[in-house]
Amino acid sequence: MLAVILAAALAAPNIVLISVDTLRPDHLGFYGHPFATSPHLDRLAANSLVFDDAICEVPLTGPSFGAMMTSRYPRATGVTRNGIRMPEGVPTVAEILSTAGYETMCVTSNWTLKAKLSGLDRGFDSYDDEFRKKRWVVLKDERDAGEVTDLAIARFAARDAARPFFGWFHYSDPHAPYRSQEGFQVSTEADYDGDPGAKEKVQYDSEIAYADAEIHRLIEALPKENTVIVFIGDHGESLHEHEYLGHGRRLYQTGLRIPFFIHAPGVAPGRNNAPVRGLDLAPTILGLAGVEAAPEMRGANLMRGLPHADRVRVVEAYGGAVLNLPGAKVWMTKAGPELQSVIRGGWKLIRQGGASELYYLPDDPQEAHNLAGKTPERLASLESSIAGWAALVVSGNAVDADLSAEDVEALESLGYVK
Repeated sequence: MLAVILAAALAAPNIVLISVDTLRPDHLGFYGHPFATSPHLDRLAANSLVFDDAICEVPLTGPSFGAMMTSRYPRATGVTRNGIRMPEGVPTVAEILSTAGYETMCVTSNWTLKAKLSGLDRGFDSYDDEFRKKRWVVLKDERDAGEVTDLAIARFAARDAARPFFGWFHYSDPHAPYRSQEGFQVSTEADYDGDPGAKEKVQYDSEIAYADAEIHRLIEALPKENTVIVFIGDHGESLHEHEYLGHGRRLYQTGLRIPFFIHAPGVAPGRNNAPVRGLDLAPTILGLAGVEAAPEMRGANLMRGLPHADRVRVVEAYGGAVLNLPGAKVWMTKAGPELQSVIRGGWKLIRQGGASELYYLPDDPQEAHNLAGKTPERLASLESSIAGWAALVVSGNAVDADLSAEDVEALESLGYVK
């Protein structure tokens, strides 16, 4: 039996998951952005399977990656806010790949993904979350893209060459507070003339361009044979659209849409508009490895077929803030979401309390024309979709992470602690 497992592992591909925090697709060249934020990713995407309609589950880093790594809804695991740990016993993609013979490694750069806060280190042989550098000396503990790439290259250079590896490398540079990176100014405020978010968008573009260059350096160092690259974002960012700056407290497309592509031997390059979601990441990675997904996983293996155009995608927002009180996050999870949205067949409903917003995205991608008062039957149908989904997805029990003073300071700088 061991010989069979080893033989299968030797034939399995290396899988590299590259993720970027707070990354809007519409600020990338291969999704139509007019400025040179992503020349290296553009070239890779041209030879990849690109998903044009991918969304996250909750527009926050911890819950989004919790869903991606387990293919379980945030409400089902209780991981609905940053600072809530994934409960023990929920299988992760890294655990499954490790059992299948993979060497597993991660280098992360976002405080909310630290092992003690997220619980997402399970299944990784190495999970490098030790960083203390302050952006601008005083704000936000993080790693910049250059350090992520340096550590990632060192990790897979020291790997066991007799085993396939799964590497997850997470870049945080486009996350606020934004700044213009020297040598990576690709747009100007004049390019966004009249846009209330012009200053932020110029800085945001520069952050993406810097991350793109460092991701290119990482990709150039990867083994060229039998290696799969999966690229994804955790959520988007509102840059003053709908009079909002940030993420986590709105469910407009600026915060929900994520970039997603697969570059792999045997996967035909191209683009499609299938309704995919973060929940699909783990089953798809396992499919690329030739490994069966866990029965609890709720997403689709995109290697076996794309979701139907009428797929129901319910997403929620629980607010980005957590209370720094013992047991508070558990109580807040039980309190339920602040907003819910469903997207089906191009129609999107956003519901907050008794208020509803309804948009037809193919004609109104900016969500500027609320049709809630004009199509009551469509509104009722989408309301029913949310109710049906909620009845099937049982709320899980959150696990309070033990926040140190350092954790609180870091989360405060990110805007996640009250």
